[in-house]
Amino acid sequence: MSEFCLKARLFFGAQAVEHLQSLSCSNVLVITDGFLQESGMVSKMTQHLPARAHVSVYSNIKPDPSQELVDAGVEMICDARPDLVIAFGGGSCIDATKAILYFAGERGMERPYFLAIPTTAGTGSEVTNFAVITRGNTKVALIDDVLVPDGALLDASFTRSVPPKITADTGLDVLTHALEAYVSNNASTFTDALAVKALRIVFEDLPVVFRDGDAMRARGRMAEASCVAGIAFTNAGLGINHSLAHALGGRFHVAHGRLNAVLLPYVMRFHMAEAKYRGPYERLAHELGMDGADELLRRVIDLRHELDIEERLADLGSIEAGSFEEHVGEMAEAAIHDRCTPTNPRPVSKQDLVNLYRDAYSG
Repeated sequence: MSEFCLKARLFFGAQAVEHLQSLSCSNVLVITDGFLQESGMVSKMTQHLPARAHVSVYSNIKPDPSQELVDAGVEMICDARPDLVIAFGGGSCIDATKAILYFAGERGMERPYFLAIPTTAGTGSEVTNFAVITRGNTKVALIDDVLVPDGALLDASFTRSVPPKITADTGLDVLTHALEAYVSNNASTFTDALAVKALRIVFEDLPVVFRDGDAMRARGRMAEASCVAGIAFTNAGLGINHSLAHALGGRFHVAHGRLNAVLLPYVMRFHMAEAKYRGPYERLAHELGMDGADELLRRVIDLRHELDIEERLADLGSIEAGSFEEHVGEMAEAAIHDRCTPTNPRPVSKQDLVNLYRDAYSG
């Protein structure tokens, strides 16, 4: 038996932020990062909350949130006892909030209403049952339906100031989510439909917002694509592209979306090398109006080039060859046990992943 679930209630479109006025709340906690607090973005959002609500802001979130950061957040939220928690930020902020609420719940705290407001179009974390936190040099994926926010508010105005490089990184994360969901061994008619729609938007609109951050229609569509792809992979799962990126990012601290983008053509070629696993890529290409899997691969590579993404891991400049080779075995070991690997379409061995890492490093 298969299952498809959508827990979060979605609020989207022009002026979606005005939904905040209708919330019944008296003690609001906003979890965000220092930049969004200092730039005035948090105030721009909270001014739409009911006037009677007491609002406090916790702005200590950092990229790739650590277990220590989450533990500090648990202490904070158990003291604050809010009736509404708003995660306001990118994927790291939303993931950190999920983890904070999860571990606070384990300590007996009653769960408040949880609303996620993404400020990047990338992770889809506002609707997923995933959260990624860092323990030492290892990225750990938490997967539990209790992690899904109760509501998600998509207002493209909050993504307007995202610079081109981050727009590219997060947008290609959307691409990877949708593509891996489509070829997953747990894919279904429902997840396929969502993945295809997300991919159509990415191919059409990501280059637009990369060139022009003020293209608000395209910004809005990318926010929706991120969310739609998140729903798809929550139900279908992901694959080794994410497993490899998690292990590599935990060790070398490179942006997750950029790692996914660099790795993706190598992972696609690995799957497409065998006819049995090439089939889903052929079907997807035809759904997207392309001639076949080879054209799909070429379009992915062309999009990477258009967005100034490096072709090889070595080109990133932050992964020294000796250190990479020293750690490639342990990264492959971590990736083989990653929670994304079981839904990969093709069975893999540790050596397969070592080879993929090396191919992606040297090109």
